[in-house]
Amino acid sequence: MGPLVLAAAFVVSEAAVAPGVAAQTLAVTGATIIDPLADAPLADGVVVIEDGRITAVGAAGAIDVPAGTEIIDARGKYVIPGLMDANLHLYLNLDLETLIKYEGRYHEIVLEAAQLTLKTGQTTVFDTWGPLGALARARDIINAGEAPGSRIYFAGNIIGFDGPLSRDFRAEAAAHVSKALVNRTNEAWEQGTGRDLMWMTPDSVRAAIREYTGTGVDFLKYGSSSHVEMYFISFSERVQRVIVEEGHRAGMTVQTHTTSVESLDMAIEAGVDIITHGDISGPVVPIPMETVRKLVERDIAVSVLPITQRRLEALQKHNPDGVLTPYLVVARENLSRMIEAGVSMLLSTDAGIKHPVLLAESPTIASDTVDQRVKLGEGHFNAMSALEELGMAPMEILRSMTSNIARAYEMEEEIGSLQPGMIADLVILNENPLEAARNYRSIHAVIKDGRRVDLDALPVAPIISVLKPNP
Repeated sequence: MGPLVLAAAFVVSEAAVAPGVAAQTLAVTGATIIDPLADAPLADGVVVIEDGRITAVGAAGAIDVPAGTEIIDARGKYVIPGLMDANLHLYLNLDLETLIKYEGRYHEIVLEAAQLTLKTGQTTVFDTWGPLGALARARDIINAGEAPGSRIYFAGNIIGFDGPLSRDFRAEAAAHVSKALVNRTNEAWEQGTGRDLMWMTPDSVRAAIREYTGTGVDFLKYGSSSHVEMYFISFSERVQRVIVEEGHRAGMTVQTHTTSVESLDMAIEAGVDIITHGDISGPVVPIPMETVRKLVERDIAVSVLPITQRRLEALQKHNPDGVLTPYLVVARENLSRMIEAGVSMLLSTDAGIKHPVLLAESPTIASDTVDQRVKLGEGHFNAMSALEELGMAPMEILRSMTSNIARAYEMEEEIGSLQPGMIADLVILNENPLEAARNYRSIHAVIKDGRRVDLDALPVAPIISVLKPNP
């Protein structure tokens, strides 16, 4: 930036930028810019933002900063695109107390969750299972600027799964409440896309999916395999093709839940865009390289659930009989194969708001608290470290949280990189993330839609995360 430009610009320290207040024009200067689509990091770079969009990116001496621009001086720091999670659950609090106490208010918990993710650098999240009405309400509140939070895209129900108080999730709890409550709760998730579809012909499923695509969901997710009986195939390949076709007809991406080698391969043949937790293939057999190569050849993205070696060892020691413990052992091998083969991987966590009281009372707390995966605001950091352990290249780790996700959801023209024209979602880090994955934790500032986020104020009105266990 030349001296005349500096004289014309309105220079303020980054501490003086009003949190959450949109500047007509904003510039981040002096930082090393790490764009996942660039050939290399750019030292002493400038990012110019106008009306919520990036308008210029380049070396300090090559970029003109408009007069009156507010400047965030980020010398010695690092700028990356806003992070994402390809597969989480903003409402994952299925304990009976929360379901009853906050019935009709689930959107408030969704907002709390979206603020926890934003606080830790995730400017966009993709919710792959949750109550449609609550997710839509929270999304609309955030989009209208009425509350802060990560940008939300959601699928609503996993097609073929029943709701929270069913055999797919918490069937045992249903016996303790009225049938009316059970039905209301399950329907808030199912919306006509539950297990009943598994009895239907392809034409009947097509009609149901066509109706569901008109409910306001952003993308589709279906179960190629079951949730509790993870070795069962949910839908035939021809029905899976129908679901994919209807999603694509509606202009949506389609992803699937798989938990076995064959459910994964069937979903590939059905033409899905994203395999959800595709590193999970069961407790015994890793994914054959033939199938891994299909993922690469057909350019199918895989959202993955990496855990650190430290967490795996804690599970094996303190929760050896846990359902997922052997699955996660095999998953480490699957992840190594995918990294070596060049599969497009999307970082995900399956996370929700951890209930502090329930966590404290957990019989497996010794493993639950080690490098947590399913805790919002924490799981994505641990997942990055796990990918680093597995040998993923530093820039690929960044892509797994940014540009890969944007591309898989067909949103690469809007988010996921620091190119001019993109929505201005940025994270400023104090430490270099390409040197160590733990440096993603060193968040100095978050900018979403061109606005500096007041991180200290988040979450604004917490409900679940602030609960205290009894002494």
